[in-house]
Amino acid sequence: MKGIGLATSPSWYCSKVSGCNVNGLLAFGGRNSIIFLDATAEPPVFLGWICQFRNRINSLAWNVNIERLGCSGDEDGKVHVWDAETQTVIAEKQNIHKNKVTVVDWLCSDVVVAADDRGHIFTWRFSHDDVQYFHPEPQAVTCMSCSPHTSTNIAIGYKSGLLLVFDLSKKGKVLHKLRGHDEEIQSLVWCPNLTDDINKPGDDCVNERDLSRGSLASGSRDRTIRLWCLAKERSLSTLRLPTSNSSRSHGDDQSARSRTYLTLLWPKNMPNELISSSHGGEMLQWSLGKSGKGKYQVFRAGVSSSTHSRTIFNIVQVSSDTLCSFSMDRQIILWDFPALCSKSTIPTVGGVVTALAVSSQTGRLAVGCGDALLRTWNLGSSGSFYDVQSFWQGVKAKVTAVAWHPVKEGWLAYATEEGRVGIYDVLSTKGPMLSSSYHRGTIYSLVWGKPCSVDGSHDAGPWFFTLFSCGDGVIFQHNPSRLQDEAEDINTLIRTTNNLKLKLPMRTEIAWKPNFSIAAIGNDDGSIELFAATSLRLVCTLHAHCKIINCLRWHPEFTQASSGASRCSCWLASGSNESDVLVYDLTAVLDKKSNIDSGTPSEEARSPRLITECSQLLSGHKNRITSLAWSSHVDGLLASVSYDGTAQVWNALTAAPIANFRGHQNRVLCVEWSQSDADLVYSGGEDYTVQSWRVTEQEFRTPPEQKSKSKGKHKGSKRHHQPTETEAVKASTEDSEKLPAGQQEMNNVGQLLEEKRQQLLLDAGKVTAEKVTAREVNVVSATEAFVGTGGSFGQQVSEVASSAEDILPEDLHLTVAVSAPQAAVESEKISRHASLAGKPKKKKVKSLLPVCSGHDNRGKHFAYQDCILLSDLFYGSETVKTEAAERSSHLGLFTDRRGIFDLLKTEGLHHQKMGNIDYQLLLEIWKGNIGGTLKTASEKNCLSDYLVAVASISSQDPACWRPVCHQFAKQLAAEENHQRAVLYLLACNDVYAALDLLLEHGMYREAVALGKCRLSSRDPVLVKIYLAWVCQLSKDGNYELAAKWCVWRNCL
Repeated sequence: MKGIGLATSPSWYCSKVSGCNVNGLLAFGGRNSIIFLDATAEPPVFLGWICQFRNRINSLAWNVNIERLGCSGDEDGKVHVWDAETQTVIAEKQNIHKNKVTVVDWLCSDVVVAADDRGHIFTWRFSHDDVQYFHPEPQAVTCMSCSPHTSTNIAIGYKSGLLLVFDLSKKGKVLHKLRGHDEEIQSLVWCPNLTDDINKPGDDCVNERDLSRGSLASGSRDRTIRLWCLAKERSLSTLRLPTSNSSRSHGDDQSARSRTYLTLLWPKNMPNELISSSHGGEMLQWSLGKSGKGKYQVFRAGVSSSTHSRTIFNIVQVSSDTLCSFSMDRQIILWDFPALCSKSTIPTVGGVVTALAVSSQTGRLAVGCGDALLRTWNLGSSGSFYDVQSFWQGVKAKVTAVAWHPVKEGWLAYATEEGRVGIYDVLSTKGPMLSSSYHRGTIYSLVWGKPCSVDGSHDAGPWFFTLFSCGDGVIFQHNPSRLQDEAEDINTLIRTTNNLKLKLPMRTEIAWKPNFSIAAIGNDDGSIELFAATSLRLVCTLHAHCKIINCLRWHPEFTQASSGASRCSCWLASGSNESDVLVYDLTAVLDKKSNIDSGTPSEEARSPRLITECSQLLSGHKNRITSLAWSSHVDGLLASVSYDGTAQVWNALTAAPIANFRGHQNRVLCVEWSQSDADLVYSGGEDYTVQSWRVTEQEFRTPPEQKSKSKGKHKGSKRHHQPTETEAVKASTEDSEKLPAGQQEMNNVGQLLEEKRQQLLLDAGKVTAEKVTAREVNVVSATEAFVGTGGSFGQQVSEVASSAEDILPEDLHLTVAVSAPQAAVESEKISRHASLAGKPKKKKVKSLLPVCSGHDNRGKHFAYQDCILLSDLFYGSETVKTEAAERSSHLGLFTDRRGIFDLLKTEGLHHQKMGNIDYQLLLEIWKGNIGGTLKTASEKNCLSDYLVAVASISSQDPACWRPVCHQFAKQLAAEENHQRAVLYLLACNDVYAALDLLLEHGMYREAVALGKCRLSSRDPVLVKIYLAWVCQLSKDGNYELAAKWCVWRNCL
């Protein structure tokens, strides 16, 4: 995060999540990042961030002696020391209590002190990794401040309102225990100076003699500020927040108190001045030497900036004349301290950035986010570089799509995750116009276009354009002049116009050509259909993609580099769940359409055209494409963003990569070019940022090679609903070289498999998707798979094994690395339009042959290459056959037996790499290697039910079943699955071993029940079980239950 942009919002309800060093470098924590802002620059610019943390940052502090060092604490109980110059973490320490760290501070140059929400306080000398723990009070620590005068003294504020001052040099001895606040303490500050003069005090004011003995100020939720004299251990003065007349502080006293957060700042070299927050985002300057109505002043709005509208959480001092505040309204404001007015406002983002759109009339950038706010950024503002307006009325949900009206200046349409559509006039103060029609799920595409009807005429009122929204598989047409009327489903128009009877595919994207002569509609089967305006007659179908279409973008009609119409004006770019961007030159198609519209062509000439190849294939991204944008300045310049966490700029004329931006720390979801600067691009994504970057300043040309992916869940993606944590995409430090398309795909088999796991689930034309939970492969399904209905599995296996002696090595033993004996099926990512409530969900089991499936789903271009490879393998010379055999391991289904064994070996190695050991063992059994499979599974403790079942029907070694059962029982017992372990011991008729297992783990009731069922009533083992139980009952003091055994024994 560098330069001018919209950063992640600072964390809320944290007493110390921001700070400024002596050089004016601001640092604040937002989500799991620490962002650096140069507050002394004009305009303020971001200098970078640290994104190595996995949890929310709750507190940070700068080192007073070493200006480049800082520390922070997170919700996972970890404390970090980082270097602001290199923007890296240099040391890390886990709190042994693993509680949430609420506040951190520096005790000296190399000692960090931290406190958690359970009252534990620990000091960490990170240079020697020396830690000391204290626990003076068993309650949550809410704030903390180290004394600037005595290096070992520290003040701690608690949730109950208690205030303690410790001397850490005396093993945490409590020096002062101060009571006065009724509710939690939210801020603590020490008087920074002990010698400055103080104005003549009033009745309740503070004098210099008391301050010189050490003074402390505390702010509490009870809306009071107390000044403490540590020498007298009492409160010198109490300041109460004034009653606000602002409309934003309305409501009863209890609700106003719950919204109050009182943070303090004691300015340097000004012991008689105190800065505090107040109601509803107000900021006050208190004069400690005055009394009455003149004891405080309110900060006001500046000429080109505003004040806060909601609660302020942190106030820091940048310089002697500049303050900075952080608020719930997601704004960072710089204040002119002497003038008591704001001078600069820096907006931030509190959600996933899902959509960007630039207005061609005003140059404003519309930003759709997951924090239920619609933002417009005036990029051409002369007064401020951060001229951002926020709109919240009528939104009420995550904004997923935005679109500017092509003619009406200031009209901005937006769509939400809940399926609602609205229109804002951003140049007025009116609320939004809301459509009465809504989708059942998330809307992912929103565009303005020509009004469409069956006969080609449509009454659109005074506005010439209508609004098209795409979501849950359908496209609605909204009339902006009659939004109260029901929107039209354009599938109905398409059926009528084109006389279609078959079921139409699920619609996933729509894009109108800039001259509004034709509309491109993307579908879930990878096809793209072109329809003529305004009757929606089908003109052409493009079918080069194999997966769901995510984005479509037409090239502009005119660019600044072209004197007339652009030579690329008929180009269409498309992106899907595949990693390639396809560009189509549709000049011939559109010329044919123009001839049809101007004359009376034959029926054959009117028939739709089918295109299965693209004009340019742009390969380089390592994951699905989420958004595209053509430059309005240069012909053929295309920007694309992807789930691989990068933004890529292409020269579509030559299919050459130009630049790759790697500044984002998570998946990138949207991209737009600047209307005024040909070198400037804006992008946003799941890292909660909108970043601006220049094409010519990028170090890399292509995306980095992606490392193995975590199977963690992601949240907030544009095309998919996924819960919770997101993992940052780790960029490589070396630039990747561009390979030919075929070779690049062949060398990235692992990536193809990842794409396969993310593909759309199809079931009878209906899209369903859900996360598939891990389950074991049961004995019945395995037996059916192996035995079939004839029950001659052993004979079949023997035949296969004997015929494969020349292929399989003798006594093959698998070399595997396993963790747990289960057949885990991974989390299937939910497709973007599969979140409809009430739809039935279907589970999809992971493929046993993912390598083969991944190659088969790469696209038609690679399918052609495979056909040529098979031809070389069957009909080529010996040299050609040898070379083809080395590259045809994925084509084993279409070659001889040796080829299928090579394929299964490749698949097995892939399953081993991915940790799917059960699937690897299953493929070895298919190859007839039962003995080696069972032996390896026993040695690696990865036996399962179906392997035991296979051992029982194996004809190679019928006697191996019993030791396999015993080994599986030991494995289950080690996993603390004692009941199933007993079951397998009983299957071997080893009752006594089963009873010993139950006794060993204290399961006396179960041992008695099993013994009485399987043993004689006079069996000494049964008596031994009772005796062991009675001894344990006596130790536990349960004599009543032990007496029951005595009664039974006497009867016996």
